[in-house]
Amino acid sequence: MAQKKLPLEGVKVVEMGTVVAAPTTARVLCAYGAEVIKVETLDGDVMRLAGTHEFTPYEDDLNPLFTIHNSNKKFLSLNFKTPEGKKILMDLLKDADVFITNVREKSLLRNGLDYETLKAWNPGLIYAHFLGYGDKGPVASNPGFDISAFWLRSGPIADWQTQGSFPFLPTYAFGDMATSSSFLAGILMALYAKKETGLGTKVNTSLFASGIWCNAIGVVQTQFDRKDLNPDPLRPTDPFNQTYCCKDGRWIGVYCNEYVEDKEKLAKLYGIEEIIDDPRCATIETMQETGVIVDVIKRCNEIFRTRTAMEWRDYFSANNVACEVMMKSHEVSSDPQAIENGYMVPVEYPDADHTTVMMPNPPIWFSDYDRKEYQPTGTIGADTEEILTSMGYSPEEIQAMKDSGAVR
Repeated sequence: MAQKKLPLEGVKVVEMGTVVAAPTTARVLCAYGAEVIKVETLDGDVMRLAGTHEFTPYEDDLNPLFTIHNSNKKFLSLNFKTPEGKKILMDLLKDADVFITNVREKSLLRNGLDYETLKAWNPGLIYAHFLGYGDKGPVASNPGFDISAFWLRSGPIADWQTQGSFPFLPTYAFGDMATSSSFLAGILMALYAKKETGLGTKVNTSLFASGIWCNAIGVVQTQFDRKDLNPDPLRPTDPFNQTYCCKDGRWIGVYCNEYVEDKEKLAKLYGIEEIIDDPRCATIETMQETGVIVDVIKRCNEIFRTRTAMEWRDYFSANNVACEVMMKSHEVSSDPQAIENGYMVPVEYPDADHTTVMMPNPPIWFSDYDRKEYQPTGTIGADTEEILTSMGYSPEEIQAMKDSGAVR
């Protein structure tokens, strides 16, 4: 059988990004065939050290968090503020298709790496700039991070918890990962347009823009009568679209049902047949108006505590009712559904113990194109010599630049 091609073969990407969102965008491009050269400072991307606060390994030969966002890239470590380092970077950009960065605008301007300068240098370059809050407005220059720009400012954290409880803390870089998908889409659209016109463009998005977009329903619906999105747990909108605690202390969510249309079926499955002909329960509106919703929910809470969460899931699934158990993150890596579909794959690291970690795959599959397999990431500057050699530098020139601190 002939080997499948990678859909982005021939695309050259230079990434000067740190932490998660911008590097993840480049990582997905890389997974599907693009050549990605990751330009790091001499100290490396700070994401290499994320294991210190996320309590995972972060050694050179065992760094799974860094691998998620940087697998298969080539690693070049240089100081672009030196003449030699700047020349290397500019030479790389001369024939690049895409430049991805999350360096702040002022620093890019100061170092001659702004869009207008690089556009003159390479008219076909797609200049992909990742931002925290956007390039305009009163806080445009503020440092923007996942938790602040994506979560706190765009509304969800304040609205998703039960009133009065301590705010929930989302998984590290969850918003970064979501935003990287929008950034990826923009870059791919620019690549498509370039194929037609030969012209590059500037592409940008921000964590704040993505947070608003992901919370679009909430942002729109709260402009009318409803201001709080998380109601009293005893007064939900609909008992058939709700989360319940089960006999084993685990929770199950039963959702995406039409109350009036599915009432008879679900009332029988729940064991609350008395609501079928009760005029107070005719619609979700009448339940709210009469206050009977409180009694119905209390009854449902009692019923759900008679079986374990998995028993309820099997019961509802057998009756074609959409539901799911609230799973813990540590359970996902052994979920047979995730493993069988290739959503989670084993990756062996080259540490002394040959540690195997189940790693999440980029979530896109093609019938007639391939994708690169996961590779553990290299050390800071792991490919510096290879890259510089391919650019025509001699071993002596490379060593001289190492000695002067231009590269590592």
